[in-house]
This record gives sequence, C-alpha cells and structure tokens, in this order.
Amino acid sequence: MTAAAPRLGRAMLRAGFFAWPVWLASLGVLAGAYAGGPFVTLWRITHALESGDRDTLQAVIAWESVRQGLKDDISEGLLGMPQSRQVASNALPPFGASFISGIAATAIDRDVTAQGLLEVARLLDPGPAPGGAGAVPSIVGAGFATPTCFDLRVLAPGQAPDETPLHVRLEFHQGSWQVMRVWIPQDLMDRAAART
Repeated sequence: MTAAAPRLGRAMLRAGFFAWPVWLASLGVLAGAYAGGPFVTLWRITHALESGDRDTLQAVIAWESVRQGLKDDISEGLLGMPQSRQVASNALPPFGASFISGIAATAIDRDVTAQGLLEVARLLDPGPAPGGAGAVPSIVGAGFATPTCFDLRVLAPGQAPDETPLHVRLEFHQGSWQVMRVWIPQDLMDRAAART
C-alpha cells in the first residue's frame, strides 16, 4: 500500500501538470469569444441591414433602451430640430418645450423600430461605390468602456471623415451583446430628414 501511494501521487501530479494548459487554453478561448462578441453583433447588424432581416435587428438591439436614450437626448436639447431651422431667438417656454418633447417621444416610439432602421439605412445609402460594392459604414473608433460595455463610433455611408460619427453603445446583457444606446449626430438626422 505504501508503494502505491507515491505512484498515485506522481500520476496525479502529471495529470494536474497537463490539466493547466487545457484550462488556460479554455480560458483564452472564452476570453476571445467574449472580446469578439461586440464585433460579431455588429457584423450581424450590418448583415441584417443589407438583407432586410428584421428578426435579427429585433434580437440584437434593445429597442426600448435605444428609444429611451433618444428621448433623453431630445429632452436635454442634444438632438432636435434641424440646425437649418434653429433660431437663437426662437426659445420655447417650458410648456412649449415639454409639448415638443412629447411629440418627439411619440414619433420615436412609432419610428425607432427594426423596420424604421431598415428604411433609414436605405435612405442614407448613397448607392453602389465605384468598384461595384455597396457602401458600408466605416468604424472610426471602438473599444471597451467597461468589461460589460463596448463603445463604437461609426461614420454612416456618405458621411465625410470630418463629420460627427454615430456613437453606438453595446452592453453584455442576458448572456449576449446588444445595442443599448445610440447617439445620433444632428447632421445625420438632417440628412435623413432631407431624403424623406
């Protein structure tokens, strides 16, 4: 019995020694999948916009959260009337501002949907590029803000490099990455409104 104990100890040591690389490799794969998750989600969104896949857009975008963020931007005056129509002397009293915010909130609830995104993407798409490929958004900044929050800045098709990019926030929510917040620059809103 005493001779078996050292052999068992050596066998366990060998098994433990070889188990560490497997654990480290597994941990590396999981970390890579987690870190790559936002990019997979963005690829799914791009593919869904190109193919008109509303179901995928419904799954990867937290629409209620996005709508609430846009309503917050409007109520804080960060997004609103097209710049060409804004006049400094045209300040509304508090009641008028809340009335306008209410109308905007109703429009957001109605239009900020998967179908609405597909229509806006079609409106903003300037058409095929000279090489025959369709126009695609270009990423101008991306990175983790926190371990469960990923920020992305994107120039929409047709936007110039010096224009304010679209800011998208993805969060790790209920086991997957989802778009939770979008900040739309006013000039992009103006372009979309001009094409409707």
